[in-house]
Amino acid sequence: MRKLTLNDRFLPHQYSRIENEAGIKIPETIKDFISKYADLSVKENKFINNDGKLFEISQFITYRMMYDFIKEFKEEGLGKKLPFAIDNGGWVFCISFDEESMDKILLYQMEMEWKTKNDAFELVANNFEEFITNLQEETAIPL
Repeated sequence: MRKLTLNDRFLPHQYSRIENEAGIKIPETIKDFISKYADLSVKENKFINNDGKLFEISQFITYRMMYDFIKEFKEEGLGKKLPFAIDNGGWVFCISFDEESMDKILLYQMEMEWKTKNDAFELVANNFEEFITNLQEETAIPL
């Protein structure tokens, strides 16, 4: 059967709106990735950090979700973060654009009691490329 060509999931004007709202400049490599995978799930969805902790992506998020989270971060004073995926519990993976955590991948742990606003985010990976490169597919354990 014929394969169809998918449209980009993000349009240039949407990136401009995200960048203006968040006060950031998104690198082209990240825009390309988001345009390809937004609103999709992938088999390579597991990431194990340097401490051996497992993180799992449920799906990459849509433009609307990204924009809404950026507005929430701004309203809550949570800094400049670019959300790009969610886990199975709805927590949000973000790229930090804050000076003290620039380029780090953080997990926004919403709806938790935080002592400080910094507690809202858990460090996952040192940067986006490391995170994406080290995503792995779940391996079946033989019975």
